[in-house]
Amino acid sequence: MQVKLALVADYANVTAEGKLNILGIFDRIHVGELPALHPQMHFILRLQAHPAERDRQHAVEIKLHDPDGQTVFQVQGEIHPRSTTAPGAATTNQILTLNNLQLTKTGGYTFIVFVDNDLKSEVSLDVVHAAGRGEEPSGEPPQEPPPEPPPEPPAGPEPDEPDEPA
Repeated sequence: MQVKLALVADYANVTAEGKLNILGIFDRIHVGELPALHPQMHFILRLQAHPAERDRQHAVEIKLHDPDGQTVFQVQGEIHPRSTTAPGAATTNQILTLNNLQLTKTGGYTFIVFVDNDLKSEVSLDVVHAAGRGEEPSGEPPQEPPPEPPPEPPAGPEPDEPDEPA
């Protein structure tokens, strides 16, 4: 089994026709203070089964590790890619909805995907401290860029001066 797509987004669903819809892909969360509670996110996974891997069970495990490598959570399940009338590989979309995820540290979190105990994918999610509105992380007010100089007048004689004869 191959991971064809793995990412984090604000929302995802699969239509009745099998179309995967994804909204708001992200890889960074800004938090004001710790611990922080992220209200909802979706971990989206698209797996492709080779024809020889279809019509049998495959164990899927997804773990989230914090910046220290500690497991925040893990879920395990089974998928069973079915034979289709179309030749070739079978594709399956998996959406894991995470509600009220508690983030206790800043740094790099990692979603890790195993299929049949084989590491298949890692997806990074950075949690960074967000400064208060109007402040840089140092606590200082943000530096505004210098104003742009006014545009230079077009080359040529001044409007009040007559053209010089040649």
